[in-house]
Amino acid sequence: MGYISGVAGLIIGSPLDVLKVRLQAQGDASGTATRSQGARNPSLSAMVQNEGIKSLFKGISSPIVGLAGLNSILFASYSASMRFFEVVAPPSSTTPSLYAAAGEALQPLSHVFAAGFVAGVACFLVSTPTELVKCRAQVIASRLDPTSSAAAQKAILSESGSWHVTKDVIRRFGLRGLYQGGLVTMLRDAPGYGVYFLAYEGLKRGLEIPAGETGGINTWKLLFAGGVAGTLSWASIYPLDVIKTRLQTQPHLMSTDALRTLPTTATARIPTPSTSLLSKSHIEARGLVHQTNRQGHSKTLSSAPYKGMVDCAIRSYKSEGMGVFMRGATPALLRAFPVNAVTFFVYELVMAELQKLE
Repeated sequence: MGYISGVAGLIIGSPLDVLKVRLQAQGDASGTATRSQGARNPSLSAMVQNEGIKSLFKGISSPIVGLAGLNSILFASYSASMRFFEVVAPPSSTTPSLYAAAGEALQPLSHVFAAGFVAGVACFLVSTPTELVKCRAQVIASRLDPTSSAAAQKAILSESGSWHVTKDVIRRFGLRGLYQGGLVTMLRDAPGYGVYFLAYEGLKRGLEIPAGETGGINTWKLLFAGGVAGTLSWASIYPLDVIKTRLQTQPHLMSTDALRTLPTTATARIPTPSTSLLSKSHIEARGLVHQTNRQGHSKTLSSAPYKGMVDCAIRSYKSEGMGVFMRGATPALLRAFPVNAVTFFVYELVMAELQKLE
């Protein structure tokens, strides 16, 4: 039941997740030669118009496959960490009567945050390859040149599936390639899950939800607590998520066979540094000239790969300003509430049933 509910949450949240990732990757400082109208102005309607309804669910296979492992590691690590803290630092005897009646002692919220932090570190083993494949599958089609041949566009779209992306990464970089951006993913997940569990447990206590009670008014309280916890978690680590997406979707890491082998129309050929005749727009897109926007931020773009997350953050800021680190935050936060409300509620249902069996 938990897996099915998780998949349902992924499906419901997929359109907003695709939009979030495309907004994050938009205009990245690693540079691309040409971009489609949908890439310049990503929106749900533009995605459907340019790529069809399937574009709203791009990359969803990867998190669906990894969901069972991810949630298993997450909640198992969290529960094990809480048991460890219970042994080394037993909860205080000043337990609220509501929980004492259920025979449950409360641990400090600092322990809850620490347990969530540990769970986030453990999750990176699954979340990094899952996120990498998902993000690349979601942005490949957005980087289509709209003036390229129909054959080229069809071939590139065929390479934007999760399975094809996975095979391409392993073929070109080996299994280690699936962990590109692993450090920033861990730095995102660890505090993110710490806030996740801290907010949820704090809200449960504040709303006075009895342990193991999931029916009646408690259903809505649990859904509210889970939704708010997910939203706060995403808000707390969102800039790191932007950096992670940009590191994992750099053009040189996700070049497709179709882009390398199929011809485009004469006006749509992708320029290279050795091209003798470059249009002004292509020169600017390649980052071969220096411009300054109205806010005074440098718009110099370089096709050189990022050296790491610090380099990515600095170059993104210099070219696009501080706002770049919150790009795509609106769809991300809108998606976070329903998805995490369902996730935590199902977790509570399962735990309640397990306690009855014991």
